Amino acid sequence: ASEHDLSLLPLHGDLPPAEQDRAVAASTRRKVILSTNVAESSVTIDGIVAVIDSGLVRVARHAAWSGLPTTSIEKTSRASATQRAGRAGRTRAGRAIRLYTRADHDARPEHEVPEILRVDLAPTLLELHASGMSGVEWLSPPRPDAVAAAETLLTRLGALAADGTVTDVGRRMLAFPLHPRQARLLVEAERRGVGDEGRVLAALVGERDLR
Repeated sequence: ASEHDLSLLPLHGDLPPAEQDRAVAASTRRKVILSTNVAESSVTIDGIVAVIDSGLVRVARHAAWSGLPTTSIEKTSRASATQRAGRAGRTRAGRAIRLYTRADHDARPEHEVPEILRVDLAPTLLELHASGMSGVEWLSPPRPDAVAAAETLLTRLGALAADGTVTDVGRRMLAFPLHPRQARLLVEAERRGVGDEGRVLAALVGERDLR
């Protein structure tokens, strides 16, 4: 980048807004944007004439051993590959270079599995119960067994009573922007007067696979 006087800019969802704006704003200097799949969104970045597609994506799932949210790097779908290629042709002719073979591309699924079929539903169901909308009709319905597992977990954590109402513990858990397992850990740590230790543990188990 320095040899060819290029701006080298990252673009991902954890960046501050000003840093994201630097990547998408118009510029007289040529840019190389290193992006996650956030660039598959409807945002048009003017001046993009080439896309290099790794064929990979970070997918939200949950770890079976801990029950906590996690991410894994997997192959993109054909629909995602098409969406990525489209970044290079929004405002003028462009080129997309895929770092995988045509045979690999053609063997991939047409679309990604919807997130509602991949992630733990406990956080969503706790919020729905608290808002009195537990009977909401889903646009893309979750699996009944996933709903049952989430309800059972919330009951075991003490967030839901037997009749499905949110307990005082559950409402305290909702104050934390965390998975209910971590939130329950914090509530219990506070009750026992060891809040600092509880916060450290909640952060550790939510950060990565401790094994």
